Amino acid sequence: MYTLGMDIGGTFTDFTLVDRESGDVTVDKEPTTPANPAEGALTGAHRILEENGVAFGELDTVIHGTTLVSNTLIEGTGATTGLLTTDGIRDTLELRRGSRYDMFDWEMEYPDPLVPRQRRLELNERLNDAGEVVEPLDREEVRERTRTLVEDHDVDSVAVSLLHSYESDEHERIVADVIAEEYPDLNVSLSSAVVPVIREYERTSTTVINAYVAPVVADYLEFLRSELESEGFAGEVYMMTSSGGIVDVRTAKAEPIRLVESGPAAGVLASRIFGENHGNDDVFSFDMGGTTAKGSIVEDGDVRMKYEADVARVHRFKEGSGYDLVSPLIDLTEIGAGGGSIAAVNDVGLIEVGPESSGSDPGPICYNRGGEDPTVTDASLLLGYLNPENFYGGRMDLAAEKTRSIFEERLADPLGVSVTEAAWRVFEVVNENMATAFRRYAASRGLDTRGLSMTALGGAGPSHAFRVARKLDIDEVVCPYGAGVGSSIGLTEAPRMYEASSTSQAVLETLSTDDFRRQFDALREEAAAVLERAGIDPDETEASLSLDMRHVDQGHEIKVPLEGYDSDEVTPDVAREAFERTYRETFNRETLEFPVEVLTYRLELSEGGRDAETAQLAVPDDGSDEPTSRDVYFGAEEGTVTTDIYSWDGLEAGQTIAGPVVVEADQTTVVADPDSSVTVADNYDITIEL
Repeated sequence: MYTLGMDIGGTFTDFTLVDRESGDVTVDKEPTTPANPAEGALTGAHRILEENGVAFGELDTVIHGTTLVSNTLIEGTGATTGLLTTDGIRDTLELRRGSRYDMFDWEMEYPDPLVPRQRRLELNERLNDAGEVVEPLDREEVRERTRTLVEDHDVDSVAVSLLHSYESDEHERIVADVIAEEYPDLNVSLSSAVVPVIREYERTSTTVINAYVAPVVADYLEFLRSELESEGFAGEVYMMTSSGGIVDVRTAKAEPIRLVESGPAAGVLASRIFGENHGNDDVFSFDMGGTTAKGSIVEDGDVRMKYEADVARVHRFKEGSGYDLVSPLIDLTEIGAGGGSIAAVNDVGLIEVGPESSGSDPGPICYNRGGEDPTVTDASLLLGYLNPENFYGGRMDLAAEKTRSIFEERLADPLGVSVTEAAWRVFEVVNENMATAFRRYAASRGLDTRGLSMTALGGAGPSHAFRVARKLDIDEVVCPYGAGVGSSIGLTEAPRMYEASSTSQAVLETLSTDDFRRQFDALREEAAAVLERAGIDPDETEASLSLDMRHVDQGHEIKVPLEGYDSDEVTPDVAREAFERTYRETFNRETLEFPVEVLTYRLELSEGGRDAETAQLAVPDDGSDEPTSRDVYFGAEEGTVTTDIYSWDGLEAGQTIAGPVVVEADQTTVVADPDSSVTVADNYDITIEL
């Protein structure tokens, strides 16, 4: 049987088809169709299956990564949503935290709340911070408020976020029952189910986001499954989550917030596995596609996680300017730097690149699909990095003369330089933008990029990696065979996994071993139910435990891993020792002589016995083809150099080539400058030594 991974990006949709009996893997790309992303996904699925003689009925698993959630938030195309909340806190979404994401911006903006004030209605109920009822909930009041939202405001979805519901879901469950009696088809998101953690604003914001996108995601997934089934598919569809695991469709529909960074997460997962294949536990993951570039660091073979993010930012790359979200996510940074990023001359005569992108429609000028704005891909063509007659596996003839003409008019002439120099400036600016963002990301986490091995993924990543790596003082770049569709490869290797969490705030010295066991056992039961729906026997799973802890009265907590412990083995002494170790590693100082408290319990459950090894792409027979050559520009110092051009499939395992060299594949192009060398591994991965 076969597994198909489909990752929808901003410009291209990537595909990986795995024959699980033979182990053979094939990959492909298809331009993304922004108006209906499923259209491009289905077109590409048809082609890769037909080219490999596989029927839809032979597929038993489709694993899908999508930008649907983030795009719905950015474009404001979600459901008409209402909010039911506790009396006195209806304005939580607008009050936010009161902090400033840019202290120098006097006209700082935030996105408008997804639920305007007239659709935020209060209930006269209250729990205290121990989850005890202070003011009972009136079922008739719930009924009246719901009728107002549905009949007066025509809502399609309702978020319910009541005060202290992380301690007790009693009132929220009653609200859900009443709504189901009145409007059984109305979508409802409960904060106690979506994100049962402390902090009222973040919990409410997350629940509202979930309610806003849930109907859109449900419709999309039902359409996708219907289309697949009409072709004869009878298997299971799984969705990639932001935390690097996959879940069943039912879970994805109920908690679509877990999908917000699904594609980028798959790329980091792939980088970790490729790094392990090359004996590298410390890896910088560099994934550059047509719209954005993503960077993340794998440390000691572990993917870093975070639990708070903001999405749909007013300023796309200013952290804090969007809607706040609490959910497990792989820790990465994203910048508007892709092949489709648009270049222009600013008011002071300097090149600026991005964050605006031409996307897949109309795309760069050279795609000859109506694009009129100079882009990074156009610059790569003019520098000689891309083959105008064999791009995208020969499916697309690049319009070189049109590209040169527009570059001359829009960039070269205003700058008073040659077209080639203008293209190099575009190339260098976008590389410096990425390197700066990656340095800032690493420094903010106390990490150093020097000495890491870079894994380059995405359609554009392997052609930019040599410059970005030099700027980050990285001297080794691994470009895996199939790098151009790295995210979809990551999808096929992702484990079925789910993380459950809950808040129960208490001073550590007041807790017992039984208290820890009760909390973790409840989380295990929740996570096991999710994995069981995904076809995993709960007895064949592996659990990782952690606690969010802090000193009493501190404003922020740290995640404390409890490695090697089962739920019945966690004692207050174990938790204290783990907190002291993590605190020391995080802040490079000892803990304070002050009480410690536990806020949030976390349990990650994943399928057991799964080795993190990539299925092997079918590699060509050895027998190095003779290279062709063309003029390639490497900056003012090196100038234009006659460069050997190889087909990736024409290389020979074990071969070493002195730079400069360009290696072409259907989904990507590898570029190495004159001061580097390229080595081909037995599995046809390429390593650039800088």
